[in-house]
This record gives sequence, structure tokens and C-alpha cells, in this order.
Amino acid sequence: MKNSIFTLLFFSLLTHVNAQTHYEAFRYSDHQFVGTARSAAMSNAFGALGADMSTLSNNPAGLGLYQSIDFSFSLNLGSRDMTSYYSGNKVRASIGQLNLSSLGMVIPYSANSTSDWRRQNFGFAYNSSNTFRSRTVLGGRNLNSSMVDSYLGFASGKMLNDLNEFYEFGAFEVDLIDLSLNADSSDWIDDGNFYREVGVGQNQYKRIDTYGSSGEFAISYAASYQDYIYLGATLGLTHLEYTENSRYNENGFQDTSTTVQSFDVYDNLYTTGSGVNLKLGAIIRASENIRLGIAWHSPTFYDMKDEWEMSIKGNHSFNDSAYSYSYTSPYGLYSYRLQTPMKFQFSGAFIINKMLALSGDVEYLDYSKMQFDGSAFEYFNTQNNEISSRYDATYNTKVGAELNLSPFLIRAGYAKYGNPVKTSTNNDVYNDPYRNERKSYSFGVGKRGEYNYIDLAYVFTEQSYGDWLYNANFIEPYKKVNTFHNFVFTMGWKF
Repeated sequence: MKNSIFTLLFFSLLTHVNAQTHYEAFRYSDHQFVGTARSAAMSNAFGALGADMSTLSNNPAGLGLYQSIDFSFSLNLGSRDMTSYYSGNKVRASIGQLNLSSLGMVIPYSANSTSDWRRQNFGFAYNSSNTFRSRTVLGGRNLNSSMVDSYLGFASGKMLNDLNEFYEFGAFEVDLIDLSLNADSSDWIDDGNFYREVGVGQNQYKRIDTYGSSGEFAISYAASYQDYIYLGATLGLTHLEYTENSRYNENGFQDTSTTVQSFDVYDNLYTTGSGVNLKLGAIIRASENIRLGIAWHSPTFYDMKDEWEMSIKGNHSFNDSAYSYSYTSPYGLYSYRLQTPMKFQFSGAFIINKMLALSGDVEYLDYSKMQFDGSAFEYFNTQNNEISSRYDATYNTKVGAELNLSPFLIRAGYAKYGNPVKTSTNNDVYNDPYRNERKSYSFGVGKRGEYNYIDLAYVFTEQSYGDWLYNANFIEPYKKVNTFHNFVFTMGWKF
């Protein structure tokens, strides 16, 4: 237990790539929902409209507007461009993706035109909430710092047996940092005084590949009261899987007085989680033209597991003879719990002669309420305090429009997702100067038949933020621009 706590504390100070930090809490709480092609084309501003498979994970009251059996599936074909700006270099890396964004069926349970409760419907759906597939590549020459600075900083003052097996001990094993030798015994002087084998001034390169997704299996029920009030609830069974593989390299050292020619660091992280949440919603048909909606999403309570491993290779040359040292860390494994923030959603729609629908959603989330829990109480208490101090409440706004030129439909939408990260005022080294609000623009078309329908949508999303090659105490952040292109295709049948 002591070693587990030490490892977690180490990672909280070191970087946000591995282990359970506030960065990971935000990653798994920040949903980038796609839904069906119809909802995607309208930027998912569907809280007051209903009768779409996405509403089971949005406002489940929308399930009550269905009047027949409905089955649909949606595919998302997309790409993600990650553009990095580092040391005067701009590098763009792209990666494609194909995934199931929505699959579900609505089954009417009862319909009675003479009862106040006109309809009762059940719905079962899978809706994707995030896709983690991406690739980031960056590189440049740095005359101010090296990752060896970080290794040396964490090693200084420690005895050799106290070096962390997942970080600075590997640097020692491959001769990037070292202890002084006793001239008489040829043994290391193990007194906490380390020195670096290379000076500052070298080329740096990093590549990060991420994979995985998160989603929700929705089990929903909704009822219609006099076709005036619609009430619904969803039990969400969630899952996530995230893999991150990174390679970091330094070479071309300005200091040529040592044997070090280059070194490579490989970090691998694999995270899985399963959780549960509850969603409640209502839609009021205020008039023939106006609908109002409200929904509440409980926190998602995740059981999480992280697995990670690090390896490092140092390449040396002495008297024109090349050799290398390699080190692989133990296999890290840790289980813990994560609670995401709850969400409140307020919606409105204006429908004109069943020809034009205008809709809008406003969502409120307080990301400072994200919480970790686990056996390493002191560590998670520190991380929860970090979450409270670094994150804030924010609003997401979405608007959409649908023009019905029966049997064809034309749709468009716009969404802006607020920045939940506080701007630091106390010289915080992890202050992100590049983060802005995520925005998306969407467009789509559809065709409705008596017993089937087909929809297409295109969604463009962009956001910039800062990231670090290694520990922020030793290097400034670089800018990263994250651009999504999503093409969504939906087919559905009514019975």
C-alpha cells in the first residue's frame, strides 16, 4: 500500500500523462456526444423536440413522443487532426475513425386515446459519448531544458533505493543521471547528490497515439399525459476504454563531452471503467408551436482500473564504439472510483406549421464537483482539492434548425461548449494559456418515408489547448489544436 500511494503521489507531481489526476477526471467527464445524424446535424439541440434515439441519453421525456415501434442505427465516419506548435515548428497529424454512434429501438407499451396517459413507451439504445482516437506529433530544438532536468529534479535528495521505478530510476539505469564514484572503492556515493550526464541543448521529438471510446447503454421509459406533458427516465450503464502510447526522444546534444548520444522513453497507459447514472426529464407542449424541456443527469459513478508501464533506452558511444542500456519498469496496476459532475439542461423549441423547427439547449455543469476515491486517501484528497481549485462551473449552448420540405429535410446547427478550466492568477505552472471554448458547426439532410427514413450529417468541431512535453516545472506548454470532421449516417425503420 505504501508503494502504491508513493507511486500515485509521484505521478500527481510529475505529469498528467499517467495515473489518476484531475486531467483524467476531466477527460472522462467531458463528453463529445454525436448521436444520430438528425440530432448531430442540429448540434444535438434536441432537449425539447424528442422522437429521436439520441433523446434517451439527452432528455428521456422525448421518448414519449414516439407513436410506433422504431429501430435505427447510426455510423460515424470521421477524422481528427491534431496540430501542434512547438519551438517554431507546426506539425499536423491525422487519424481516421469509424464507430457506431447510436443503435436503438423504441417499443410502445400501451396506447389509449381515452386515458389521460395516452402513451407509455420503452426504449433501449446504445449512444457513444466520446471517441479517444487521436495522434499527436511534435518536435523541435530546445536550448533551455531537457527531460533530464526533470529526472534530476526528482532524484535529487533521494537515496538510490528510494528512486521511483516508473521514472527517475530508469534514467539512472541508462546513465542519463548518475551518482559520484568513490575513488578508493569504485562504489557509488549514495548520498542523494546526483548529476546529469548531458547538458542542455538538443532535439526533442514526441508522438502520442490514443485509442478507445466511451458510451452508454440506455434503458428508458416515458409516458405522455394528454399529449401535453411528457415525462421520462433513463438508467444509463456506461463503459469506457482508453489506451495511450507515447514515445519521447532526445538527440543531437549540444554537449558532446559525454557518451550519451540519444535516449528514448516509452509510456503505455491502459484504462477501463464501468459506471451507472440516472437521467430524468420532462417536456411540456406549451402550445401548438412551443415546447419546453428540462432534464437532470446524475453524476456517473465509475469503477476504474489503470494499468501502466514505462521503458527507457539510452544510446551511448565511447571511442567510436556504440552501446546502449535499457530499462523496463514494473507493471503498474491500480483500481479506484471516479464521479463525474451532474448536468442540468433547459430546452426550448418553436415549430411553425410542421415545416420549420427551431430549437435550443442550455446545459449547466460544475466540473469542480468531479471526485476521485480510493484506498490512497491522502493522494485522492489532494487531487480532489486540485479539481476544486482548477475547475469551475460552465454553460454549453446549442441551437439547431430543421426545414421540412417533405419528403426531404434540411438541418443546421451550432454549439459552443464553455471552458471549465479556471484562469490561474497565482503563477501556477500548469496554467493553460491556449485553452478556449470548443465550438462545432453542423449541417445535414434527410428523407422521410412512410415506414423508413435516412439521414446524413457533417459536423466540424475545433478547440485549442496547451500541453507539456514533460513536467511543467521545467518546460513551457505548447499549443495543440484539435479538429474533428464527423460524417454521420443513420437508417431507421418504423413498424
